[in-house]
Order: sequence, then structure tokens, then C-alpha cells
Amino acid sequence: MMTLGEIARTRPFAKPLAVPPWTLGCFHRRCITFATGVEDRSTRVIWIQSHGLTADLRLPFVRPDVRARGSLAACSPGERAELARGEGFVASTSWDGALMYWDAFAAFQPYEKWPEPGRLERVGTCLVEWAPSGVYVEDWRLQPGASGLSVGLQLVSETGPDGVSWPRSGGMVIAGDHALMLVGRRNPLPEGRVHEILAADPGLWEDAFDCEVAYAQRRNGAWSIQLAVNPFMEGRDLFTATTFEPGPGSDLLLQRNPEPTAGWRQRLWRIDTLRADLAAQAATPALPGGAEWLAREADALGIAGR
Repeated sequence: MMTLGEIARTRPFAKPLAVPPWTLGCFHRRCITFATGVEDRSTRVIWIQSHGLTADLRLPFVRPDVRARGSLAACSPGERAELARGEGFVASTSWDGALMYWDAFAAFQPYEKWPEPGRLERVGTCLVEWAPSGVYVEDWRLQPGASGLSVGLQLVSETGPDGVSWPRSGGMVIAGDHALMLVGRRNPLPEGRVHEILAADPGLWEDAFDCEVAYAQRRNGAWSIQLAVNPFMEGRDLFTATTFEPGPGSDLLLQRNPEPTAGWRQRLWRIDTLRADLAAQAATPALPGGAEWLAREADALGIAGR
């Protein structure tokens, strides 16, 4: 049994790069500005990119304080509906030289909320994404600690404690010390916004939250969940007692879970990216004239020596 880092060092595998190298890593959104002039700086949004997969988590800044409840089951229907406003997805990505496209979504919200591709440019740690329609622009920032381990996995199937396997959607993307994992629902919901679905039928809450979306950071070797659509996942270890091993094909991984009460015994993942040497650079190229101006004006700009 091995960790993902150990397998990446001993048996690296990566599909051809489907996106610009300057999109690899972990980005947190600083702001989205809409064509109406309205800005949103409070929603917590995280994007992690591998060779061909995007993982994304979006949580409202203000959510119901349900810490005293102890579990989703103890929450009121209204609290669960409010928590269901969170978003997350894993999708395949492609690039045509100017625009990034996302498809084959596994998502918490069972409808297509973001139908447009993204026009992307990056300067330093700032990655800017425009909607081609002009309806919004997003300001993303590369995060420290995004170099090193680079992982992109698509979930293929899951085996339950009874030994029965079934297809299950989802994915996991890691950049350095940042990880985002989504495990899709076993039973699909009707198409629409999940909080509205639960408002109409509160009894669907278990199916709704059967889709797990969690962002974790690696600290002292452990992957601690910092943000999740289900707030009761926060503070837990992303991988608990699970371990990984090479799968039955060169592009497959097995994840095994020894915990008998965890609800699953084994997961099969298809590898998009599994490498130990991602270099997420903070600097980006500039044309000679601009680079000369920057060097000449460094003192006046207050960035000399930085």
C-alpha cells in the first residue's frame, strides 16, 4: 500500500497537457465582476488544475451555523436547503489557443450553471478569466504551496462493503499542498438548483448530500479538509485510513478503505495526471520593452528586490 506521492515518484503517468502550463496549480478567486457592475468578493472559490481536469469548489461566505447540530441529519430542512447552495464540480478541460472548455461534468448542482468557455490570460500570480459574452470577469490568484505533487484522477467505480461494484462519477485534483475531491451521487436528483429541490421535497436531502465536495490542505503530512459543501466534513482527514496502489492498467489506481463502516471498500480511479514534479511558477514572461520598463521603475513601484 502506498501514498499518492510515493506512486507519483515510482510510477509517474500523465496524459498529454490539454491546457496551458500556466493554468496548472491551485487558484483562489479574489473577485468576480459582472457586466451590471456588481462585484462578489465574498464567495469562497477554489480552482485546482491538472493536465486535463479542473476541480472547483464554491461556497457562500455566510452559511447557517450548524456546528451544534453535530450532523446533517440533526439539521432542520431549512438549514439543509441553505447548505445546499454550495457548488462544486470536476470536469474535463481542453484549450483551443484562446479559450478553455469544460465538459463531462460531475457536479453537486445537477444543472449547467456555467455554459460558456473561458478566455484566459495570466500575469504573475494573477489569472484573469473572461466570459466571451462579456457578462463577467474573474480574478484568480495562484496559491503558495502549489508546486510538487500533481494529481488528476477521474472516479470510475466504487465497491461497497458487500463486495458489489457500481459506476460512480467524481474526481480528485491535487496541486502541491492543495487537494479538491468530488464523489458523485449514487442516485441522481432532478435537474435544477439543489436548494430549490430540497425546498420542494425535503426528503431528498440524503441523496442531495451523497455528492461530497471537499477542499483539503496538506499540513505535516496530513490532508485536513478546510472547506466542504457538507460542513461536518471540515476538520477531517481527506483520506482517513485509505491507501492507494497501482491498478489493473497503467492509467488506473486503486484506493482501498479498511474502515468497515465507511460505506465503501474500494474505489477505482483513471489517471489524468500523476507526477511528483509540478513547478507552479509565480512569474510569467513579458515582452522586452515591458520587462525593461519594469526593471527601470522597480524602485518607484516599490518592488525592488522582491
